[in-house]
Amino acid sequence: MFEGIVESLTESRVALRRHRSPVDMAYEALEEISPDPEIYRGRVVLVKPNAGFMPARLRTGLVTDAETVRGVVRFFRGAGAARVLVGDGAVAGVDAAAALEAAGIAGAAREEGAVPVNLDEGRPVKIAVPEPMAVDHVVVSSFVLEVDLLVSVPVMKSHMNAVASLGIKNLKGCLHRREKQRFHHLAEEERFKCWHRWKTLERAIADLYGVLKPHITVLDGIVGMEGLGPSMGDPKPLGIIAASRSPLAAELVGLHIMGLHWKEVPHVFLAAEKTGVRLPDEVARLHVDAASLRSFRNPFARAVAGDVASLFPHFEIIEGDACSACCATVMAFLKQSGDRYAGHGPGRIRIAFGRNLDPEVIDGRTILLGNCTADFRARGRFLVGCPPVGSDIAREISAIDWEKRCAPEPAKGEEG
Repeated sequence: MFEGIVESLTESRVALRRHRSPVDMAYEALEEISPDPEIYRGRVVLVKPNAGFMPARLRTGLVTDAETVRGVVRFFRGAGAARVLVGDGAVAGVDAAAALEAAGIAGAAREEGAVPVNLDEGRPVKIAVPEPMAVDHVVVSSFVLEVDLLVSVPVMKSHMNAVASLGIKNLKGCLHRREKQRFHHLAEEERFKCWHRWKTLERAIADLYGVLKPHITVLDGIVGMEGLGPSMGDPKPLGIIAASRSPLAAELVGLHIMGLHWKEVPHVFLAAEKTGVRLPDEVARLHVDAASLRSFRNPFARAVAGDVASLFPHFEIIEGDACSACCATVMAFLKQSGDRYAGHGPGRIRIAFGRNLDPEVIDGRTILLGNCTADFRARGRFLVGCPPVGSDIAREISAIDWEKRCAPEPAKGEEG
């Protein structure tokens, strides 16, 4: 790997651009933070966008803007890189190659002389994690280790399970296939007791950062996503690009723009802890144009799943220790289909998901969503999957309604 990661928050410039073409802004931002572009000559570069979702829904904040990726590729090709790869790994059930094509990223990469790659098709490579917080090893795609430079190009998002998704969270797409899901289903272990105050996912992301840092981060804020990210949120048009050779400096600037402090985003300050970097209380201490940064600030709505659930009082949502997959499935189902069940009355449809549920709240009409609830299958209505899909929930509600209609009327004097 290219030894060019800048750990110092004050030595690496954070370049800011706004209200121009994404191609030009990405290119110029990279020029600004690269004191000598010759250092990239002859190197092999992996550009890692956030693109592992379907359907692509362009310019909604779901995936990195293809024109931002184009500008990044154009810069490194112009700087003499021997080869530029553009790739991502996908969420469960999505083909990353198809997702890159649908997002327009694969096409833009080819037009600029880069090679699109599906990181999920690389070999699994196990890397030991020193002084782990949640995982003692990670399994990454071999593509990530066969290049000289790793460039993280995330779209700016609110996130239901990680508060915010920027350059560090974007590294999760470098994990090999089911390793991404493993990060969401980690059991607490006594040896990690001192870290138990934070979610296993947050700590695992920090562990990943400890062994796999991007050499450059380019934040895509052309259209971000606020609210129920990473996939069900609302578009947040900003028209901005930010870039830095310091992953943590880029992260702090991105959070500031989103209206967040790093103390609110555990995986960021845990990543700093892993690498021995002390984060400043004030973002103004970074090497960034303070006036531009103030003008870029545009707070994002937070990802609060309860905000959606509260709109549908006829559902009772019981959440245990759940991963983002089941949470996103439930929220997507409510947004798309919740109004259809308004006639059921308050709390008449109960959906439970996640580990460590209270068995006393589960009865024969409780829909148990996903594999984490399998221990309670004898008590409720278990839907297998990691996660199941919305149509599974709809089918189970219909089955409950049918059983209720077919149930015999209680004899007189037996009501209640």
